[in-house]
Amino acid sequence: MNINGIENCKDGDQVENLTGWVSSIRDHGGLTFIDLRDFTASIQLVFDKSGEVNTKLKNEYYISINGVFKKRDDSLINKKVFLGDSEIEVTNLTVINESKTLPFQIENEIDTDENIRLKYRYLDLRREPMKINIMTRSNTFKSIRSIMNQLNIYEIDTPTLIKSTPEGAKDFLVPSRKSPGSFYALPQSPQMYKQLFMMSGFPNYYQIAKCYRDEDSRKDRQPEFTQLDLEFSDANPSVVKSNIETIIKFVFSDAYDCKVNTPFKSLSYNDAINLYGTDKPDMRIAETLIDITETFENTEINFLNNIINNDGTVKALHTQHILTRKEIDSLDNDIKELGSNGLGWFKIDNKNISGPLAKLLNKNETNKILEFGSGTLLFQAGEIKSIAKYLDHIRRNIFKPTADETYSFVWIEDFPFFEYEDGNLQPSHHPFTTPKDDQVFKDDPINSTALHYDLVLNGVELGSGSQRINNPEIQKLVLEKWGLDEAEIENRFGWFIEALSFGTPVHAGFAIGIDRLVAEVLNQPSIRDVIPFPKTQSGLDPLTNAPATIDEELLEEYNLKYINKDE
Repeated sequence: MNINGIENCKDGDQVENLTGWVSSIRDHGGLTFIDLRDFTASIQLVFDKSGEVNTKLKNEYYISINGVFKKRDDSLINKKVFLGDSEIEVTNLTVINESKTLPFQIENEIDTDENIRLKYRYLDLRREPMKINIMTRSNTFKSIRSIMNQLNIYEIDTPTLIKSTPEGAKDFLVPSRKSPGSFYALPQSPQMYKQLFMMSGFPNYYQIAKCYRDEDSRKDRQPEFTQLDLEFSDANPSVVKSNIETIIKFVFSDAYDCKVNTPFKSLSYNDAINLYGTDKPDMRIAETLIDITETFENTEINFLNNIINNDGTVKALHTQHILTRKEIDSLDNDIKELGSNGLGWFKIDNKNISGPLAKLLNKNETNKILEFGSGTLLFQAGEIKSIAKYLDHIRRNIFKPTADETYSFVWIEDFPFFEYEDGNLQPSHHPFTTPKDDQVFKDDPINSTALHYDLVLNGVELGSGSQRINNPEIQKLVLEKWGLDEAEIENRFGWFIEALSFGTPVHAGFAIGIDRLVAEVLNQPSIRDVIPFPKTQSGLDPLTNAPATIDEELLEEYNLKYINKDE
């Protein structure tokens, strides 16, 4: 019997072999009270010290008890908790296992370093908030599988030992003992394999897949994560998005008891950047960026004049709140850490304009700024993609969500095919995406767009998808435009390009980050709080001390050796 099952007991019923952890001990004179907790619930135990019951207990001792179920007097009922109207008078208690002194208390709210919590994750998971997080994750899996069955989408698994292929991040490599000098890679996603299913004739596919990326961890990233992967044959982006909306709507209703309105809004990548400063806009915030470039067309403010004359733009946000200098300085410091040269601002109060640049304004500029009304005008100037992230940060910090929807979804479409990252040309998502226009891509790949679509929830990128390339020549062209030579293409992707040459149907797909989804639904600050055994921000596992060095004997067996780069 678990504690939750006691709910059906009647006053005076015998309770036998009830097990759980000692959650708290309270000595009230002749009586001792113990809160007993298991996975399902907790209940108060009562016994007389003078009895033969062993009272030498500590928190988190695992015990078994026999006793008599009792209903409390009305004056002693705790209506705030489950079974707060009940208790068990203990007649026998057995200590099954003792507990060492705890590194932290098993309580709902604790102020403990995250690394300590991760080192003792099995204890952290005993806490009610963490239990709720993991159960919600489990219910998400159940709901996903339920709706997939309803939609007749096949669950098929893919290999986790694959050939290393570039997908935007570094691979985790696995040495092969039987093929000296050769390595498997752990999949960054099942991307090519799920496309192979479409080539094989399967109409659709899904998988709750483990994925691996050797990159820096953030609050919304982990080296090992879980995603819902889908692919559809004879499908275009509209078909995929419709299915995703159906799935999301069902999961939110079934697993989270929340209503989601469909269809979701759509926004082009360029509009998202120009209106919100990001391709991951929080649509619950109503305020958008304001283009004030025309205000400064004939300005005497030199740096603004130079930027505008070099095809730059001036984007602003206006709040009716007159920010304090402390608030302005805080925003200024924030965006400087992101790379900005600094925050431009004007305060407008009773038709008076103040700020570092106020004295340099001409009459026309003054009049246009006054049109905003009282408050604070914050701005950035430059090429829009360079200043967007600063404006996004400002927007998220000076405005609060005001939309009626708790969960606001938006599709972002028409992404650029390529973008520069650290000076290197990279596909904005992955190189298996179909260009929106093949001819434009051939002529001007840098300025071409892709049939790619992201789903954003409350400012968090929930997932990505695209129309896949089904033409081997187009696939080869994309890899060439990326900068891969013929030998590299053949070595890395020859097998895949060959597969495309056998009558590959049109197909499209999507992937949803389950960790991100659950974290957002539960309003958790990090996906680490919804993953049973996550890694730290540096990619370490404090519980097992992984990654760890390998014995020389084992290294030799795998034909590996350590190299000291400092030598």
